[in-house]
Amino acid sequence: MHYNHAVKWLKSFRHSPEAICAMYADDFLFEDVMLDQRGITDKGDLHRLFVPYANTDPDNGVGIHNFRIRSYIGTPRRGLIRWEWSPKHAGVFLGVDVAGKPFSTQGHTWHEYDENGLITRESSWWDAAAVFRQTGPVHPTTSLTGTKGTATASADGAGPAGFAPANGMEHASRWCAALGGDVDALGTLYADWFTLEDTFVEDHLVDTVTDRTMLAEKFGAMAAGENGTYTFTPTEYLAGDGPYGLIHWTVSVEDATTFRGIPTGGRTVTTIGSTFHQFDEQGKIVLESTHWEDNQALVQLGIPIGRPHYWEEGFDPTAG
Repeated sequence: MHYNHAVKWLKSFRHSPEAICAMYADDFLFEDVMLDQRGITDKGDLHRLFVPYANTDPDNGVGIHNFRIRSYIGTPRRGLIRWEWSPKHAGVFLGVDVAGKPFSTQGHTWHEYDENGLITRESSWWDAAAVFRQTGPVHPTTSLTGTKGTATASADGAGPAGFAPANGMEHASRWCAALGGDVDALGTLYADWFTLEDTFVEDHLVDTVTDRTMLAEKFGAMAAGENGTYTFTPTEYLAGDGPYGLIHWTVSVEDATTFRGIPTGGRTVTTIGSTFHQFDEQGKIVLESTHWEDNQALVQLGIPIGRPHYWEEGFDPTAG
């Protein structure tokens, strides 16, 4: 809808699960894959999974959940909400003891709305690695490969024709291929002025990419296969009404010694993610917001993570 609507959506989390559910159409699809909440289409399930967010008791371990909107990019029918989350008084989260360990993270949510402004499609993603960096038991690095690229991305942005709404998957395929294998080609997909965030922003100096030199330093080693081969494959493109859209993708990481600083033990790591792109009039990327589903990857690397099925009847929110 718009920024005001996004604020009201986040406010409803603290009000009540009924208030949240009232913002969804009867025919909807909800997904927060980070918490293993996939393909939720039932209002009863939706109500149950939102119950913990309306908690007001600071002593029961469920936590008091505070959200803050960062931006809304879109139209009255579809767009992206960027947000921050900082729970207080939580006892357990993702199976980790977080009592007395304050933490926060950032995420983004894609929304599609019907003619009455009710949510019909939701795809939510957030930075789980940031939570573990603040609470343990492991501390994943912001760098995927642990190495810094030395290649130089294209300085002038010259490259193939830009995005058009009709070829969203074509753009997604081109971006995925370049991200995993050609940092110079990757640089040509971005405008001269762009902003890229793909992790919890702890220091804008290093966590926010704002030029092609930084782009090459961040992704050059990955594209060059310096610590494993990263193969990205787009699975879906959710188009906006304007020059923007959301890519859902999968990634396979083969022959890497570490992933986010954690030894792989020779394992191939597979996971999924989402990337939002906003484009300029030439079809070049001016804003990128990416979140990896790191929980899947960390489980594959032997890190115990708990994700209780909040939407099922009888779940224990204190076990979350």
